[in-house]
Amino acid sequence: MRKSAPFLRVGGFLALVTAAWLAGQGNRAAQPSSATAGQDAKRKPDEAAIRKQTAALVQAFNKADAKALASLWTEEGEYIDDDGTSYRGRAAIEATYADFFAKNPKAKLEVDIDSIRFVSKDNAIEEGYAKAQLGKSESSSRYSILHVREGGKWYLAVVREWPGEGISLRDIDWLIGTWASKTDNASVRTTYEWDEGKKFIRGRFTIKGKDNALSGTQMIGLDPRTGKVRSWIFEAEGGFGEAVWSRDGKRWLQEAAGIQGDGSEVTATNILTPISKDAFTFQSTSRVIDGDEVANTPPIKITRVK
Repeated sequence: MRKSAPFLRVGGFLALVTAAWLAGQGNRAAQPSSATAGQDAKRKPDEAAIRKQTAALVQAFNKADAKALASLWTEEGEYIDDDGTSYRGRAAIEATYADFFAKNPKAKLEVDIDSIRFVSKDNAIEEGYAKAQLGKSESSSRYSILHVREGGKWYLAVVREWPGEGISLRDIDWLIGTWASKTDNASVRTTYEWDEGKKFIRGRFTIKGKDNALSGTQMIGLDPRTGKVRSWIFEAEGGFGEAVWSRDGKRWLQEAAGIQGDGSEVTATNILTPISKDAFTFQSTSRVIDGDEVANTPPIKITRVK
């Protein structure tokens, strides 16, 4: 059997590097998109008012306050859910949310605004992604909002959701931030951020061992042909790898393969199991190096650097 390289002894190059990809439920700061960034300076106060209104929607939802939610709509406003059902008027919208909260009292909502564009003096269209936590399950969807100004105040006129289509990059946006892990032989630190168009998550990792160090870049994106999430690693010493992601209940699985800097070929199935929003365990299984089987790694704990 080939003698393991230093990083393979502490869980494997793919195991340790991939571990830092898959972190808990991070905090995300919404960033202005290119569509928003180009807005005329005169509309900045209106844009701020619209963002404040969307924040009020999230706050009312997370408090399970159906009345406060409905008050954000115009009197004749409309909400269209992800199966196409339409609810018109504040009374109907309030009743719909009241029924929803009765069945889902601990539901929580997050939104990520992609763009806000003004189509007239008193009308604006907001688009983005919403993520709802319903007990142990989680769902994400694309949304659009038509905002209108009445009597000097902005209201929601039409809110529409579209159902999620399988796994999306938004399902792993909790990666954004910095993560760290440490074993007896090495420590790993990784920082992730969205790329400019939010089509990829870009990361930079460092692994420090007792006698050597490794660094590199990672990219994660959605394959538009297959609809699967894929990731790629490029290390400073010449190694590279890729993985295809899938869900197994609350766990994430990665079918990973790569070539190390010394030319050895590595394959593995990596498993992420969340512990909390700021921690998870990562384990690499079914590992093979140049045709030789290698023992599974023990679960490695990864934590958020706050």
